[in-house]
Amino acid sequence: MELTPTLILNLALLIVPPVVLVLVFRRWLARHIRWTVALTALCDVLLFWDELFYYESFGLFAVLILVQLAATGAAAFLIYNKQRKD
Repeated sequence: MELTPTLILNLALLIVPPVVLVLVFRRWLARHIRWTVALTALCDVLLFWDELFYYESFGLFAVLILVQLAATGAAAFLIYNKQRKD
């Protein structure tokens, strides 16, 4: 499989927004970090609108987005629980 510029851009768009959201919420809005999963899903829908509704790429993007949301949720859960214990 060849790494094309489009594939690299899509990979960056799948990684950067959730990382930025988790870091911002962790720093300034730790009490509301649970919202990062919903905001990440909203970012995904806005960024990948065409790919989500194109029949050939729907399955791939659905799996990638579900993995991304699970990772974001796990990070938010760990930070939230750590913040509640302190």
